[in-house]
Amino acid sequence: MNPISESAATDSELIARTLGGDGNAYGILVDRFQRKIYRVAYAIVRDDVEADTITQDTFVQAYTHLARFQGRAELETWLTRIAINRSRDWLRRRKFVSLFSHDDESDERQYVIEPVDERPDAERQIMAHQLRAAITRAERLLSSQQKIIFRLRHYEHHSLEEIAELLGLQSGTVRAHLFRAIHKVRKELAEWVTMREVSPHDETL
Repeated sequence: MNPISESAATDSELIARTLGGDGNAYGILVDRFQRKIYRVAYAIVRDDVEADTITQDTFVQAYTHLARFQGRAELETWLTRIAINRSRDWLRRRKFVSLFSHDDESDERQYVIEPVDERPDAERQIMAHQLRAAITRAERLLSSQQKIIFRLRHYEHHSLEEIAELLGLQSGTVRAHLFRAIHKVRKELAEWVTMREVSPHDETL
């Protein structure tokens, strides 16, 4: 099969060929989704070495269980779920726990983090680096679930509905976790950011 027809093959065709013993077919699938899976893993663990390891583990696990894939979801969605679970395991091993377990849920306002950007270019770059470090510290206050949802939303820009599907949660549950995460992060970054109040239904969250 020539390279053009290889790249045009559907996921289902490549899966069938892999299960039939075609050693090259799965490599095409890996090439097709590797970058996306790495981005998802990195968005959650924020460590390039661990993200690379999680990406490799994701494709090994998917290959091992490929015969169980029944096509009820897209292959990309299935791979993403595996990567999220592997990333969640990594976070659990790091023992990131929430320092606040009883946020006030009566405040229905939600916020978008917007860095203050009124400085000269050189100083702005320094401030941006310091802000990223501050965000990393602030994220340590989040529970594992909150951290995953926050990072999928703000780094990978998944919609609430997409996150709900990936995590097997209701959209309302995702929204609640995201609100709590933003609430904690914004408290830690008060001196760094301006907060734009938005509706709980604003899709920029």
